[in-house]
Amino acid sequence: MTFDAAGVTTSPLLPFLWALLVGLVFSTVGAAGGILAAVGHLTILGMSDANMIKAMNQLLVIVSPIVAVPAYWRQERVVPGLALLLGAGSIFGSVLGSWYSKTNLATLAQYRPLFGLLTLFIAARLVYETSRRFRQRHRKIGESSEAFEHARGGWPQSRRLTVTWHFSNLRIVFLGQEFTCRIASAMLAGFLIAFVSAALGVGGGFLLVPYLASWLQLPMFLVAGTSALAVLVASLTSVTNYLYLGVRIDWLLATVELGGVVVGSLVGPWLSRM
Repeated sequence: MTFDAAGVTTSPLLPFLWALLVGLVFSTVGAAGGILAAVGHLTILGMSDANMIKAMNQLLVIVSPIVAVPAYWRQERVVPGLALLLGAGSIFGSVLGSWYSKTNLATLAQYRPLFGLLTLFIAARLVYETSRRFRQRHRKIGESSEAFEHARGGWPQSRRLTVTWHFSNLRIVFLGQEFTCRIASAMLAGFLIAFVSAALGVGGGFLLVPYLASWLQLPMFLVAGTSALAVLVASLTSVTNYLYLGVRIDWLLATVELGGVVVGSLVGPWLSRM
């Protein structure tokens, strides 16, 4: 089958299965969906239009949280106030990032090296997070996860998560564990993360998840859903701006991929809860 706009000839099963993996991974951990989508578009499908690749990466990332976030919400795994702050900052970052990228990262020769550096950074970060030094510096993450495992069955559903707004801070209490986030810091983080992700055509979860888990030290039970909701706002803004700037999308290929993303995103929240 030929997808004319993308310049790709392949079986529809290949982009469907790859997109299923994108939806499964993103909806499970709240990150890496846009990066996996980019790898698929660049190497598996061999697309050559850098701007189309960026827009279609983020289009897939939009669909996954649309499917996954309601499931996380029902499971009380989203911190809505924090996602709102990150999303508010991401609107401005996404517009600026996509505008910059449309002109300055318009060819594969410009885009591919930066995407390679991004994947190298993520690999280095994953190695660091498995180190003993990281575990020692972030003991509260383990404590929060242990508290969740011991307490989740005995706490009333209505009291598991509470969020309180103060003048400059957001106070989050989850199963007796307290976390504090500065409002300005969260909005700035949303802006910076969205700028980078929009410019590279990825979702931003690869930075949001470390920010939520390592910087704010939230338990992973809350991180995936909160990250997914913030990524939804950023990616929706970025894709809209890419289209406004005249970037093309292969809608036939996108339809095939979106079907795979939906299937993967329905399975992800269920798997991550086990």
